[in-house]
Amino acid sequence: RGTVGFNYRNAPAVAYARELIASGELGTVTHVRVRLFSDYAAHPDSALTWRYERARGGGGVLGDLASHGVDLARFLLGDIESLAADTAVFIPERARPTGATAGHTLATGGELGPVENEDYVNCLLRFASGARGVLEASRVSVGEQNNYGFEVHGTKGAVFWDYRRMGELGVGHGTSYQDQPVSTVFVGPGHGEYGAFQPGAANAMGYDDLKVIEARNFLRSVTEGTSYGPTLEDAVHSATALDAMSRSAAQRTWVSLG
Repeated sequence: RGTVGFNYRNAPAVAYARELIASGELGTVTHVRVRLFSDYAAHPDSALTWRYERARGGGGVLGDLASHGVDLARFLLGDIESLAADTAVFIPERARPTGATAGHTLATGGELGPVENEDYVNCLLRFASGARGVLEASRVSVGEQNNYGFEVHGTKGAVFWDYRRMGELGVGHGTSYQDQPVSTVFVGPGHGEYGAFQPGAANAMGYDDLKVIEARNFLRSVTEGTSYGPTLEDAVHSATALDAMSRSAAQRTWVSLG
């Protein structure tokens, strides 16, 4: 048995959003926007570590943040049928470190070398269901720290989630269509795995709790012989989409995942 660290799907609010979508509360899903913005590579003096070299680090923000975005999109809306992507490197050179590095070490005075993988990606998505989507990820967004989330719109409603307010889900659904209000739902024991951590709604959970859920699902998969949580198959689907994004950006065309 195996599992993959797509831990954002473990947030109880994300699990609740998936329930609302699957139950038809939002009607037919029409479009989704997934964002993952961070500033961990925004400083121009960040050292040219393995992270920026294709031979050692592979893709840039594609393999890092966008992989989580693909999983969230699939977790909520199902398989991606085709996509069109564009990527960019906004800080093309960085100084090579002159000593040991850890995390996102700054370096000045070293020999400059090229950044070989992307700082930014935006991607149009077409789902097998007919829904459309936009996925955008950046590692050089000044002013953004872990700004991850999604907005899913359907013919009768919408849901909104921001990782920085992990225990809240914006929900608007009903029959008014126009001027329909959006309410903030504070997740509680009935949502996802929340009840294993907190006794009542609006008590905060954190990132580490999502990793605990990940570990628990893996151990349960081993002991019960049934997969729980994101599987290796999910990882393959994400990798296939990321590879398609790379090809799409290089060829400047739509790429099918079929």
